[in-house]
Amino acid sequence: MDWISPGSYWHETAPEAASFPQTTAGRAGSRVEPATQYPPHSGPLETDVLIVGGGITGLTAAMHLVAAGRKVAVLEAGRIGAGTTAGTSGHLEALPDQGAGKLIRDFGCEAARAVTRARMEAIDQIETWCHDLATDADFRRVPACSCTESNSEKDSVRQECEHVRELGLDAAMLDLTASGLPLPAVAGFRVERQGRFHSVRYLRALAQRLQSDGCRIHEHTRAMPPRDGDPCTVETAHGQVTAGRVLLCTHSAYLGISEIDIRVAPYQSYVMTVRVREEFPDVLYWDDAEPYHYIRRATAADPHLLIVGGADHKTGQGGNEAEACDRLERYVRERFDVTEILQRWSAEYFEPADGLPLIGRVPFRERTFLATGFSGTGLTFGTVAGRVLADLVLERETPLADIFSMSRLKLLAAGKGLLTENLNAAHRFVADRFGGREIDSLDEIAAGEGAVVQYRGSQWAVYRDPQQAVHVLSPVCTHAGCHVQWNEAEHTWDCPCHGGRFSPQGQRLYGPPADDLEQQAPGEL
Repeated sequence: MDWISPGSYWHETAPEAASFPQTTAGRAGSRVEPATQYPPHSGPLETDVLIVGGGITGLTAAMHLVAAGRKVAVLEAGRIGAGTTAGTSGHLEALPDQGAGKLIRDFGCEAARAVTRARMEAIDQIETWCHDLATDADFRRVPACSCTESNSEKDSVRQECEHVRELGLDAAMLDLTASGLPLPAVAGFRVERQGRFHSVRYLRALAQRLQSDGCRIHEHTRAMPPRDGDPCTVETAHGQVTAGRVLLCTHSAYLGISEIDIRVAPYQSYVMTVRVREEFPDVLYWDDAEPYHYIRRATAADPHLLIVGGADHKTGQGGNEAEACDRLERYVRERFDVTEILQRWSAEYFEPADGLPLIGRVPFRERTFLATGFSGTGLTFGTVAGRVLADLVLERETPLADIFSMSRLKLLAAGKGLLTENLNAAHRFVADRFGGREIDSLDEIAAGEGAVVQYRGSQWAVYRDPQQAVHVLSPVCTHAGCHVQWNEAEHTWDCPCHGGRFSPQGQRLYGPPADDLEQQAPGEL
């Protein structure tokens, strides 16, 4: 069976809004696309601000900049909403992914409260635009519930609830007897006025408004990493773009090789749409497992249709990724009476070493700006980032700039994670060069199978498609030279060092790499 669906729930319920050859949210290349509403870039283009990436960060920044009278262009490698924004679970919440207590300890109460306030304002912004643009994005204000199934963690939950209140959120311990949660939780707390929505429909509405306001949007346009200057220049397959400022809103550090690569780590999270017999209350839910699980209704109209996620692991290091899907399915079936599984998908996110995103001007560059490291909370942080980046371009004062600055130094917060993640990347850089089973013939690769193999004295990434055509690729990721791994569940080549992802035929899909994997004609081996 196919472990990963052609697309996420959001794609399937807004099919005209996104494509899959340029996304991590489905089997690469498995979906037939509708005609694009925003044609690819062609010929020279000059603009005040160029935004690379058509997800929530890029379109939010564009909305603010266009409203301020700037001439803006957006380049998207796939379709609007084809990346992580469409792979989301659609939670809108302001609780820190690392925990409120840790955020306060690492950054201080004042900064922690400012970050939390900004995320609440991001939910307000999404609600306002959903109303003003008359979207069908199904926005709802709902409470969030954080729970544990372990009796030994009850005191930790109470302490975390107190820390959440320190951040300025309306939090209280949960009365599980009255919560309506059909789950084996033993303690939890509830936070009011969080939210949920349909991410792809929301992005479609933003893009339509931007186009009507004169913003140029070009889909199916892969941009190369920018050259900083006055003006900045960006190359595409069909011409050069010059801009006074460039905003990299690609979710990853799309700069070529840079020091940012060592400050964020790539992870995959898996998500399912399931229909269950129990009614689930209209809340955002997550537990304290490692990795944690998260649940919400897919839509207000159906209390039996749920979005459930979890089973996270480092990109390219999940072993057999189908087993991660199995773990998530077991979690669901152990807690619910499942009548149907509609979709399975995954999305990539980038975990920052010190717990907060990197948003702002790229060090040693004057006119290039970047946002990355949103962890698993990119909808609110992406909205925050869009506003912060726009404020920096417009030279407006924003207190958030220092908190999110890429020049900040938080060694105590980042130290252990930074060391662990980079030792892991260094290990994979070396060890994977000696991996792969030895084969005597390419015929040993079955139809639909991919594998990194040792063949005729060299290492290759080999894929045989369902039509029996063999694709032989260099396993060397075009970003920093690590070796890719075959993802059996999603049929992609994934880089375990910095999160680059490629199609079975080697086309770049996502992450820091700018180029495709190098191809080798089988007959020339």
